Amino acid sequence: MTENHAFAIPVYGQPPHLAACIESILHQSRRSAAVVLCTSTPSGYLEEIAEKYQVPLLVHPLRVDIATDWNFALTATGADLVTIAHQDDLYAERYFETMSAALQRHPETSIAFSDFEERTPLGPRRANANVSIKRALCRRAFGRAEALESPQDKRRLLNLGNPVCCPSVVIHRQRLPDFRFSNALHTDLDWEAWARLAKLPGKFVYVREPLVFKLVHAGSETSATISNRLREREDRLMFEQFWPVPVAAAIAALYRLGYLANRV
Repeated sequence: MTENHAFAIPVYGQPPHLAACIESILHQSRRSAAVVLCTSTPSGYLEEIAEKYQVPLLVHPLRVDIATDWNFALTATGADLVTIAHQDDLYAERYFETMSAALQRHPETSIAFSDFEERTPLGPRRANANVSIKRALCRRAFGRAEALESPQDKRRLLNLGNPVCCPSVVIHRQRLPDFRFSNALHTDLDWEAWARLAKLPGKFVYVREPLVFKLVHAGSETSATISNRLREREDRLMFEQFWPVPVAAAIAALYRLGYLANRV
């Protein structure tokens, strides 16, 4: 089952860290069946990168939004298991090997994800409030277990924030053939997706080992959404799925303070 896995990398513009991302994927201890670049902003730069690393470059004809790009990446490979890699991030050498073993232990999985660490262009970043809170939310929901199965347990994982590291997620498309990301949100579209999946049959599996290294820098999409307060607005909408409106507003405001404190 785990042999039919693909890394799909949605690419925007000319990302300076793309080569490092691809190299971390190609140097896995256990190779995935496929690695593809997906873009709606084709360029000579991306063609050169694709040729250099001998990976397909798939082009979507329309530049609509992040959800459209992610859904194109999700479905373009035809693989049963898909990891949507983010163009700035790196993967530990044992990422696929470790996630594959977890999926074999839990064949009823809908999504599996791992812990992560942050880094800046200058190197590793010490664990901050953002990382610590996400790990605490996972400990709160999973305890000593590796998998959650009931809708109540899966929603509890998500009701105080989104601790699921999106580029670490393996999506089991064979179990979720109709799953797509919603274009109703821009920055919390992954959180909204996991909240929908939490209501459906299928396990959420958590690997406690940090297997993804997320790049945090001033030009990142995350930094931009914090600056224009889009993330705060969407956080509030998500918290309202779990809590009364006044409580949701208070939790979102606390997160806003944390985002500002953790800016690069």
